[in-house]
Amino acid sequence: MPADAFVDTLAVNTHINYLDGAYANLHNVADDLAWLGIRHVREFTPGNAAPLSSYVFLAQRGIKFNLVMHQDVEASVKEAARLNAAAPGSVVALEGYNEIDHWPVTYGGLTGMAGGLASQRAAFTQVRATPALAGVAVYDLTGYDPKSLATRADSADYVNLHVYPQNGEQPTWNAEGNRWMAPAIATFRKFGLPAVITEFGYFSLPQAGWYMLGVDEATQAKGVLNGYMDAAAAGVKRTYVYELLDEKPDPQGKNNELHYGMFRIDNSPKRVAQSIRNLTAMLGANAARPVNRETKDTLAYSISGMPPSANRLLLQKKDGRFVLVLWNETPIWNREKGTPLESPPAQVQVDFGATASRVDIYDPMLSAAPLSNHRDVRSLSVAVPDHPVLIEVTLAAAPRA
Repeated sequence: MPADAFVDTLAVNTHINYLDGAYANLHNVADDLAWLGIRHVREFTPGNAAPLSSYVFLAQRGIKFNLVMHQDVEASVKEAARLNAAAPGSVVALEGYNEIDHWPVTYGGLTGMAGGLASQRAAFTQVRATPALAGVAVYDLTGYDPKSLATRADSADYVNLHVYPQNGEQPTWNAEGNRWMAPAIATFRKFGLPAVITEFGYFSLPQAGWYMLGVDEATQAKGVLNGYMDAAAAGVKRTYVYELLDEKPDPQGKNNELHYGMFRIDNSPKRVAQSIRNLTAMLGANAARPVNRETKDTLAYSISGMPPSANRLLLQKKDGRFVLVLWNETPIWNREKGTPLESPPAQVQVDFGATASRVDIYDPMLSAAPLSNHRDVRSLSVAVPDHPVLIEVTLAAAPRA
């Protein structure tokens, strides 16, 4: 996967229509997104709370919008069209109703799931008939039962998932059998459409107990990084983490909803924000031109010693260097005690299939700079922790006649 294409899968939810908390400072929102290296956000369509000018301001900073419809479908589509006309190319998707299983949906005389599905068909038809939204994708609504439907061809270009790993567990692998992301993707595979995840995340309010549990900031960072990697490796087009900012103060630490942010209420970055910045900085660094004239398009690597809880993703920078990402989804949270868990890294052997003139190892949880450098190696022993490590490989130039 091109490294740029991977970075383009990274997205985040915002609430610029909340004017009484952290999102009231629109300059902070724009600066935070630029600092992270993220350019895709999920937001409700422009309205009275957040005027069109707020969206245009972000669009002028390079931000691309997935706009969620409010209850008035026709008005939502028109609002999206106005934004895309004011800032051409800023609207990449329009999304149907959010989580219809949580509120009393009505549309066209229908209620509940039937009303939600009818609203989605109407939105799909109207987007297709709106010239200002030409090329804009339609994301499906969320909260309906997919088992009762055979197709979404008349309603959406992408199936739409919400995935929140519970009990402080990893996104795709847990020893007790829970698999949060993979079953969600598999449930919608029958529709034959590409997928997006429009909500995914962990809240940083450490808790013990069962199910809806918060974690500490380091564990939140691990879960989010792994989720971004898992989704990209599974072919998900874009993953919108919930959310950019802790929305409002919570001095007593009792409101879970106010701790999902990558940044705290005072706009200081949590560990997850710093880790994402390190990741995007590393993937974009020094990638202006080929490192040699005979850049290859494939890396014939092999790995031995990978445990079943580990995963991999191969990226390639514009300059031809490869980045092999490895992560091992061992338990990261003690549900009974409400404390983080640490597991020893898995020691794996990576063979690059050819001599590499340089191999650099990165850990975005620690730094944007390499942790170690290796010269003229064909294979390497790598310690794979419970979060991504990046192995940047520069293949040796072919000998010249």
